[in-house]
Order: sequence, then structure tokens, then C-alpha cells
Amino acid sequence: MKDKRKTPNLEKFKTKILDVFFPRHNKCIFCDEELGGGEINDCCLPCLRTLPFIKNPCSRCGGSMREDETGVCLNCSRHNFYFDLAKSVFDYDGAVRLAIQNYKYNAMKFLSEPFSNFIWQVLKDWNVPYDVITFVPMHPKKQKIRGYNQAELLALDIGNKSNKPCLPLLEKVEEGTTQTALSFEERRQNVQGSFRFNNAYKNQIKSKSILLIDDVFTTGATSSELSKVLKEHGAKQVFVFTLAHTKLKSH
Repeated sequence: MKDKRKTPNLEKFKTKILDVFFPRHNKCIFCDEELGGGEINDCCLPCLRTLPFIKNPCSRCGGSMREDETGVCLNCSRHNFYFDLAKSVFDYDGAVRLAIQNYKYNAMKFLSEPFSNFIWQVLKDWNVPYDVITFVPMHPKKQKIRGYNQAELLALDIGNKSNKPCLPLLEKVEEGTTQTALSFEERRQNVQGSFRFNNAYKNQIKSKSILLIDDVFTTGATSSELSKVLKEHGAKQVFVFTLAHTKLKSH
């Protein structure tokens, strides 16, 4: 039986054709309305005013807290994480959620540029000190099917903006089960042993601060496990920055 899955080369060809006939920067990346000028980062002004930017983040994981809340969220008060700080741009909701899904699953790789610009702005706002950039890895089989790692593209863009090295410090060695419906503890157990350090860079992270990039922060289990691996191999600090963060539970 012929494999009907699209090959990475076919996806690249399709993207180039779409770019020729439908220029990718003439529409808002969130609502798909025509851009008329004065927009910021390929985002129309109405969307910019209504997007779910995180304004009151948890001091630990960066998730959006209520206006009357301070300090750490309920999830962070119950669990220990190996990363030192995590921050996100948006709540993973509405138009942001749809745009990220298009970026990941519909070959819209061009979204990495405006998405990384949003992350870059938050990075500058928080002014965290990092020496090396890395990203959440994908299992090679999964990446071959998709054709790219969305977190890697974001990290490479951030590296270009910051003039800091972006290195593939981590590898995913086990696919594990899908984590969509898993609790934090189930996710934590699911990712244990799934990642390993890329020993080609063993002399480049000792006593260094690492910036770990991903698209969505869900429970923190994956980011924590990766931070643990990095620190076991000499990293001094790990800062996790993502485009979006799933909504925090209040109870």
C-alpha cells in the first residue's frame, strides 16, 4: 500500500507555491484580515488590542493569574520544577491557539518569524541573563513526518536576534504516549527518561545559563524534565520562554 503521508519536500514545495500566489505578510496572522498599514508584527490593530496577552504572570511558571492574585499559582505551589523561571506571551486560547495549531500542523512555518518577535519582546522585558539557546526536541520519526520542529524554528530566530548560539543540546529518545489528556503527575512520569543530552556540546554549557524555547507551556512537566537533564550536565540556570501558556486552574 502506498504511503499517503506528505513528504517534507512536498510540504516545502507547497509552501513556496502558496507564498507566490498568496503573499504571507498581507494578512493578519490571527484573524486573516487584510493588512492595510500601521500593523505590528503581521498582526492587525484590532487583534493586537484583544489578544490574550499575559499581564499578571505567576512568578514561577509564567501562567496568567487573576488580577487579585500574586506570587505563585496553585500548580507551582504543589509541584517542584527544575527550571528557574518560565514566561509566556499569551494565554493558549482563541485566535492564538488556532494560529499556533496552523503553525504546527498546517506547514505555516513562516509564522515562526512573527511568533519569535513576540517572544523576543517578552525576553527583553524580563531581561533574563542567558548564554546559550536551545529548544524542546521532537522525536526524529515525528519530525520527519512533520518536516520541521516548530520550537527549533523559534529558537533559531531568537538566536539571530540575540546573537547568542542556538544549539541542539537535547534529544528525544522515546516517543511516549500522547500527553493531551494527562494530569501533571502522569505527564511527569510519561517524560521521565524520554530525553538525553547531546554530548557533542558537553563542554559548552558548564556553568552557563540556558534559554529553553517552546511553543506552548502546558503543565511544565516537559520543561522541568529537560531542565533537569541540562542541569545534570552542568547548566547553571534554565529559563523557559514560550509563545503561549495553557490557562491556569484557580482551584
